[in-house]
Amino acid sequence: MKKTYRKIIGILFICLMTYMGLKVINKMKEKNKIENQIATIPEFNFLQLNGANYSNLSLPKEKTIVFIYLYSECEFCQHEAENISENLDIFKNVQLIFVSTEPIETIKQFSKQYNLNNKQNIILLYDNLDTFSSLFDAKSIPYVLIYDQNQKLIKKHKGQLNAKGILRALQENG
Repeated sequence: MKKTYRKIIGILFICLMTYMGLKVINKMKEKNKIENQIATIPEFNFLQLNGANYSNLSLPKEKTIVFIYLYSECEFCQHEAENISENLDIFKNVQLIFVSTEPIETIKQFSKQYNLNNKQNIILLYDNLDTFSSLFDAKSIPYVLIYDQNQKLIKKHKGQLNAKGILRALQENG
């Protein structure tokens, strides 16, 4: 009887370990798939605040691109926007793209409050279909992605990243 229980427990243990191993392998495959997806800027299509479409084809060529995923009521996003606004002169050759799923009017108010509107190197986008998070693997807010002139990923950062942090990542990889 004891041998039967040991065999059953042994078989259950092997099944459990096999199941856990498969879960780990599948998680690693999914992570690699996402990493490959964002290694270069993926195809996207969002709305500008004037309602016009803005896609990956609209991006300036030969320019560093920084995506900042935000929510206007997030204190970290507010501090990040304020810091970037105060240091815009260091981003002359960088295209800053702020993306939010909030209504256009809310994004407009946020851009005015932090003096981000009407700047040549800043684009504010409305993610009307809520796809940024899945396309760019954004699991937190704020979330920053920095791409070089060839649209290759330099840095992925979860949480607040001030202007100096963005500049440091650009200098380390530029």
